[in-house]
Amino acid sequence: MFSHFLEKDANAFPTCAPRKFFDADNEVFFKRLQKVLPNCLIFPHVQLAAILEAHVSNEKKRQLMRQKLQERHVDFGIFNKELELLCVVELESNSDTSKDEEYPTRKLLKSAGIKCIRWSRDALPTAEQILRTLAPYSALDAPKIETSMQTIGKLFADADVQDLATLQDKAFSYIEHGNPNALSLAAIHRITPECFIKKEYPHIWQKICLFAGDPGYLKNYLDSLFIQNRPIKRRGLPKHVSNEVIAIQSENARFVIPKEPNPVWDPTFLHR
Repeated sequence: MFSHFLEKDANAFPTCAPRKFFDADNEVFFKRLQKVLPNCLIFPHVQLAAILEAHVSNEKKRQLMRQKLQERHVDFGIFNKELELLCVVELESNSDTSKDEEYPTRKLLKSAGIKCIRWSRDALPTAEQILRTLAPYSALDAPKIETSMQTIGKLFADADVQDLATLQDKAFSYIEHGNPNALSLAAIHRITPECFIKKEYPHIWQKICLFAGDPGYLKNYLDSLFIQNRPIKRRGLPKHVSNEVIAIQSENARFVIPKEPNPVWDPTFLHR
């Protein structure tokens, strides 16, 4: 009796529900790829059989390899507008077991001369990091990490900028240091929503923006704002301005690499 119902259910036409094409990680990464490669065609879940063909003389083994290629895919394929494959991208996780396969995907791709770029799924690269790697395929210029002094040089070399206020706006709006391991200009602006420094001490605001790409340099400059025993006497910063400076100091401290302590000379060392 029960077998009759089970058999009837097995023969019933299945119902389906829509399924989201991307998981969260792949969706975030796909949008970053689109931003970085505006002139490329990006295809997700590319089956290996669509881009590889096994050259094996043995028919049985060739059928086996074709089946293996049909069962596997790479996360993204990057093509130019002529649909020529430029490279493939794989997002790997700690649970990846592909290294234990008899025919690892990376070796198959390498044998075909296909460039494969791998990133960790647990630490997805930013758009800037992706652009640095995929710059040969992008119409965009890869961002370069600049020191604060290089940024200053570029800014002051612009002969069209004469007015201090215009100079500040240009520094904030157009000059971004491109260092992912430093406080961004947008972050500095968010930290100081009331813009007390910018309004009341524009020369200090300008230098903070210019030095942002070098956390150590910015730290030294911010520390110097509270030093009173300098050749030029200063009144000191008002409390509301000081609070903004301290807030920037606190955030910048996350990027400052601590210096190694100098070794202490032990006079007894020579007598050991």
